Amino acid sequence: MGMKLLTSVIAVLGAAALTLASLIVLVRGTIRAVAIEEVPLRVVVVAADVIFGSILLLGCIYLATQLAVRIVGVGNAEFPPLPDESPRIARVDEPKKN
Repeated sequence: MGMKLLTSVIAVLGAAALTLASLIVLVRGTIRAVAIEEVPLRVVVVAADVIFGSILLLGCIYLATQLAVRIVGVGNAEFPPLPDESPRIARVDEPKKN
């Protein structure tokens, strides 16, 4: 149990650090992209920054999710069984059964 707790804490801290580092890189890149004088080049660089940033942040989320699933170990869990009957919705005009 202790090792699982330690790996969980390390995974959370690692994912948080990776996301924070990604945001710092993206903000610095955006500041540099906006500072470009030529408008067509600025548009291309800002668009590339948005695309790269989206991929980078999605990668951080994917990595954090995969680490959590592997640590917790629910990847091979079975789905809960389906109910046999769907619950009946009582109608207002339907008399109650005693």
